[in-house]
Amino acid sequence: VDVVRSFNDGRIRIHHNPENLGQTKSLNIGLELAAGDYIARIDADDVALPQWLQEQIDFIREHPDCSVVSAYVFAIDENNKIKKLYKPPCEQKDIILRSLITSPVNHVGSVFKKKDILENGGYDERYKTAADFDLWGKLLRNGFKITTTPKILVAIREHAQSLSRSERGMRELEEIEEVIRKNLKEFVDLDLMEDEGRLFCRVNYDEGRLTDDEFHRAIEITRKIYTHLVPSLGFTGREVDRWKRKRCITLFVKRIFFCIHQKKYSDVRKLSLEAMREFGHFSVFMILWGASICGGMILNVVPELYSRMLRFRIRIQLNGQVNLNIFH
Repeated sequence: VDVVRSFNDGRIRIHHNPENLGQTKSLNIGLELAAGDYIARIDADDVALPQWLQEQIDFIREHPDCSVVSAYVFAIDENNKIKKLYKPPCEQKDIILRSLITSPVNHVGSVFKKKDILENGGYDERYKTAADFDLWGKLLRNGFKITTTPKILVAIREHAQSLSRSERGMRELEEIEEVIRKNLKEFVDLDLMEDEGRLFCRVNYDEGRLTDDEFHRAIEITRKIYTHLVPSLGFTGREVDRWKRKRCITLFVKRIFFCIHQKKYSDVRKLSLEAMREFGHFSVFMILWGASICGGMILNVVPELYSRMLRFRIRIQLNGQVNLNIFH
């Protein structure tokens, strides 16, 4: 607060809640207090790259049909070490498909029209962790357009002491499942049984706790969902097959990485072989299968090698955009 006050800028207004009201309620208070046409969303310990606001405001003004414009963001830890890159889709069709499994755009780094958000009721204060996911879902279901600029504009900070989704308990999963169900009901022409919807949510967020039978059933449910998209959305068979394949590959990789961390090497070999048969021998699964044949010593370095490769790719993309000396 002292730093903000030190700017001595009349455009900056500080509002103190009388007590800790939680993030979702505070977001709605901020929406009501904001005097401008646009809302820019960022958290206190994240890093905005210098061009963030200019790029986003220019884009949303040039695309008046868009209610929300998000951006690519990369994650850093408390020591500014680069961890991963979050690249949500840019096209409305892909954003709708992504909303069936997770928040379709990055909340942090987004800029949106205040009137459109208020018209859709703002953030639902029943949600403590999935309020942004619910908001994007409401906008999409009501026909509002959301997009992402394919530029890395923000660094979000992920702390090592942050609890995993499983450690946070079932409340977060329940919120996510509730939002997913609403999106499925709108965009998928299929009556899922309650246990099918729950299994679809779990395979995307809590895959480690699934039995082998549950995992394979969840894969079949995933295929069924993408095969029954509402015709009015206008998806071609090729688009559906691409998303279905991509999603199933991701689920297999997540399951395999979990098994590596748990030192279940025979399961890694079995899953990799199964995935090779389905997705082709010349794929990442051939590498994982080969590593599983070599034993745990080789398999254990795969996740770290993957993380290093991601960090290298992010640095290449950031080169020239930002001073990389502050990131590791």
